[in-house]
Amino acid sequence: MAARLDFAKAVARVAGIRLYERIRPRGVVTNSAVVPARIEELTPEWLTGALCSAHPGARVTDFTLGGGSDGTSSRRAITVSYNPAGAAAGLPTAIFAKSTPSMVNRLLVGVTGAAGAEALFYSRIRPELKIGAPAGYFGGWDPRTCRSMILTEDVAVNRGAVFADASTMYVDRLAAEGMVREMASYHGQLWEDPRLDSTWTSLLTTESWQRDFNAKTKFDAGAILGMRLAADEVPAAIHSRKKELRPALAKSLALNAAGPRTLVHQDVHPANWFRLPDGSFHLYDWQGIAKGNWAIDFSYAISAALTTTDRREWEQDLLRLYLDELAIAGGKAPRFDQAWLAYRQQMMHGFIFWTYTFLIGKVSTLQPDAHVRLLIRRIGQAAVDLQTLDSLR
Repeated sequence: MAARLDFAKAVARVAGIRLYERIRPRGVVTNSAVVPARIEELTPEWLTGALCSAHPGARVTDFTLGGGSDGTSSRRAITVSYNPAGAAAGLPTAIFAKSTPSMVNRLLVGVTGAAGAEALFYSRIRPELKIGAPAGYFGGWDPRTCRSMILTEDVAVNRGAVFADASTMYVDRLAAEGMVREMASYHGQLWEDPRLDSTWTSLLTTESWQRDFNAKTKFDAGAILGMRLAADEVPAAIHSRKKELRPALAKSLALNAAGPRTLVHQDVHPANWFRLPDGSFHLYDWQGIAKGNWAIDFSYAISAALTTTDRREWEQDLLRLYLDELAIAGGKAPRFDQAWLAYRQQMMHGFIFWTYTFLIGKVSTLQPDAHVRLLIRRIGQAAVDLQTLDSLR
């Protein structure tokens, strides 16, 4: 009750701030300590503070805004020009910006704290990891207003990255193996790392993250309603046991949070991966990070990215590959039978993410409908095939 009251107060506060911003727009922002309300408020002075602070004499002289899209956050490309000192320092010119200008943005990734988590990742955690995620340049987050501004590498320009969703992208065996290696890499590098507790103190466990999200947004209840609305996409074997879903989710997350813990992405669906010209796949959109057991990412990624036929054929081989790669990256790989059980038990997380997204889609389109429906079908069928509900009894 207290969490919901706090959430209601936060919503009222942010709604008042958004109304004030619309009535009396601030114009432009020059101080990088101030988080802009929207991308159009950026100035060369603000970008200088955000991008040049480690290089005395470097300065942004101009910039242009490119194309973008809107979903849980607003995304725009930026091309930046520097003075000779900035150019000589090799400062980034192709930048990708994520911000939270709308009320929907601030509710979904602001009030819930997701924007702050992504700022943490790109400003403090990403530099510690040898993975293919975009380089992070700046992470700004204002918890009072729920404004955020994240500046990262534009991998489409710099590395030729291609993005797609589940309805338009086929993940073949080599691509699936690449996804597995990437997850094993960041999991292994931060395996039981003391900084998860001592340094990155705002990181929640997977269980606490979901409990907080449920309290603030009634996420788990909304996911059950979304499942009913998406009845045509949900396997009958799941529908017939819908009363078991919320307890099963709670138990799966308690098991996950018990560890061993590492950094987990938590939202590894196909549209959050990008493909490079060499065929490799890498993750972006790190706003849902938490600390927990590896299986929450592996289960979600494999069940969401692969066709049901391919998953059934490849999942054991992919799990063996993951365990081998995890050990190489520094993690302590469990026995295969232990890992197989964990894989089976962690299907609820991805499934409810997409039934909830289906519900939100009735109000605001965050993802393509074909993508949402396909993921509900795939992950739901995986939960049936792997007897996830029975594995959690």
